[in-house]
Amino acid sequence: MLTALAAVILPIIAHLIFRRRSRPVELGTLRFLKVAVRRDTRRRRLKRWVLLALRVGCVVLLVLLFARPYRAEAVGGGDTGLTVILIDRSASMDRKRDGERLVEHALKKLPDVVTRTSSRSRVEVAWFDSKVEPVGQSEDGRVSLADLKAPAALTGGTDFAAALTWAGARCEAARGGGPLAVHVITDLQRTGFGSLDTLVFPKDVPVHVWDVGPAPTTNVAITEVRPTSLMVRADHPTTVQATVLNARPERLDQRTVRLSLSNRGKVITLPGVASAAPGAATTVTFETPPLGPGLWQGTVSVAGEDGFSIDDARHVAVFAAARPRVLLLDGAARDVAALGEAYFLERALGLAPPGETVPDAPFRLIVFPYGPEARLPDLREVDVLVAANVAGFPTADAERVKAFLDRGGSAVVFGGGNLTPGSGAGYANAGLAVGAIGGNHAARDVPFRISEFATDHPVLAPFADPQHGDLHRLTFSGCTRVTPADGVRVLAKFGDGTPIVLERQTGAGRVLWCAASVGREHGEWSRSRLFLPLVHQLVRGATGLTGAGPVRDLPARGEVPGVRSVGAGWEVRNLEPQESELEACSAEEFAKRLGVPLASGADESVIEAKKEQDGLELRAGELWPWVWLMLVLCWLAEGLLANRTVA
Repeated sequence: MLTALAAVILPIIAHLIFRRRSRPVELGTLRFLKVAVRRDTRRRRLKRWVLLALRVGCVVLLVLLFARPYRAEAVGGGDTGLTVILIDRSASMDRKRDGERLVEHALKKLPDVVTRTSSRSRVEVAWFDSKVEPVGQSEDGRVSLADLKAPAALTGGTDFAAALTWAGARCEAARGGGPLAVHVITDLQRTGFGSLDTLVFPKDVPVHVWDVGPAPTTNVAITEVRPTSLMVRADHPTTVQATVLNARPERLDQRTVRLSLSNRGKVITLPGVASAAPGAATTVTFETPPLGPGLWQGTVSVAGEDGFSIDDARHVAVFAAARPRVLLLDGAARDVAALGEAYFLERALGLAPPGETVPDAPFRLIVFPYGPEARLPDLREVDVLVAANVAGFPTADAERVKAFLDRGGSAVVFGGGNLTPGSGAGYANAGLAVGAIGGNHAARDVPFRISEFATDHPVLAPFADPQHGDLHRLTFSGCTRVTPADGVRVLAKFGDGTPIVLERQTGAGRVLWCAASVGREHGEWSRSRLFLPLVHQLVRGATGLTGAGPVRDLPARGEVPGVRSVGAGWEVRNLEPQESELEACSAEEFAKRLGVPLASGADESVIEAKKEQDGLELRAGELWPWVWLMLVLCWLAEGLLANRTVA
């Protein structure tokens, strides 16, 4: 109807054709008549302009009256049926068409979607990528579309299955209350179907697909970056591999790819080249120089411009771990080393006979006999404090240990006969306590065995695979009984429920307890093959260097891509690789793969019938009564002025 606005040219043409033309007439000297004529001419000119404006206004208002405008700023307050509107906000919707992002085009589709919705239907709107985020409603259940703004950053992966599962659940909850419908506004990305095994959607709810995608977009992307390991040994080189996707119809030849890493002001830049056939991917390998201690973070980027720049670079981080400095306090030292408490523990951590060192040993170890008369050495050059069968700590030493933990240091405590209920105060003052110490707990008829352990904890996770060793095979003749305090996690326990491995966080550091003696007091477990890997895991776990280390590689899932500090570690967030494959599917393929009923021509006729029925009543935000009132007033004013004005 708005094309009928071209009719405004008619009154303009009429005014141009029938405008009054002046004809000069020679008269005598009529000085006062000239003044009167001049004033009357100005009034008539003004009246003619006002008359033209009124007539043009009548035409415009008449067109708007038939177009029936309304404000689409609030929908969803009805009580008959349910309409769910899903708006794609995945990373691929960040592409541009006609100078605007696709997500902006999606918002412009909302008025068209609303016109296909009964005014009596309740409307729910939600954004979706790999997760669904409903748009907030007011107290009366209405959704304000005028306030709906597109997100500034689009980084999530498309998951149609998750979005339709959520919409299907909403429709099932509203079943029996009227007609149901789902509208999906998306770019129909072919790789965005998600996990179809988890899709649950009613077979009788029509799905309307609104395609806002652009013409096919050529794209060259970094889809994956794989360091050999997220944690490497300091002062050692590593390898980083990057996958380059050529989603173009032509071949990719010698395209520049660059790895850039930085740490404390030092920058490493390594060049590479990529070549790939149309639609194929290739791998570029970078060999780094030795990396100094600390976190090395940066990007792998590919040169050139395309229609989707967000995937031209991918973030990467590698933690170069220096060997932890370990201070071992031997609480039951002997003149004969083999009889001391920490003999087997020292061998496990040092991987060398007494007095010798191994260049590639995982720890820098110092052994310190710690008895009643001894005093702690300087802890400023220590990363992990290991206490083996230590009876307790004098006040001065306890304060130094507490300060060490407050600075971010960590500790591992092993049990033994020297730990009695009287030791609890010293351990508590030092910040090493994980609960009440109950003294020695001896096995009676059969030895203790570990019955349960936390397979999800980084320290014990390797032992969840029997190929790495079965902790259930370890036997103990006893242990130091510990009653866990609040906030302490039990990582492993015996069959009778007695804790054997416990953990407590202490700010940036942590305290781990193994309630068994590392000597022979609590059995021969220190001679088993599992002793060395378990001890290494405990000490590494205290410093946060277990598993892949403090770096985690995660999908963006709506977060801004990059490397950020989280607790004692770092997260590397990147775009999901499938978002770089921009090929679109048809609405029919969309419905077939998801197994949902696509709205057909019959559905459209039902919608039109509903629209005709809705036309008999006022919709929310109707403007035509006001347009009618303005048209009547404009028409009356035009009639009054036309009778007093010569066209």
